[in-house]
Amino acid sequence: MSTRKRNAAAYRPRVGELVLDTRTGRTGIYMDTLGGEHYLRPPGGGREWTAPPDRVGPAPDPSPDDPGPAPGPPRPRTAPESRARPSARLAARNQDSRLNESRVA
Repeated sequence: MSTRKRNAAAYRPRVGELVLDTRTGRTGIYMDTLGGEHYLRPPGGGREWTAPPDRVGPAPDPSPDDPGPAPGPPRPRTAPESRARPSARLAARNQDSRLNESRVA
């Protein structure tokens, strides 16, 4: 049962805003609303999850005594050439896409 009044306006977050999922107690960055669900992502990056709009509210301000989350393990470094390969593949795929669009028209 929802505690929100039927006539009360739902909280509408802005894209990129830090919000609280009251169902799970997690804070996340609001990404979008699709199919009646809010999509949230962890502040440090990671997998999105969905939350019903009536269970999302503004995130509480962190207290000055709270040090925040503990840092995770260091991320492995990648060689510059390994970063270039995916972008080259993406460019080739986009070029193929443009060619396919011109054939359809």
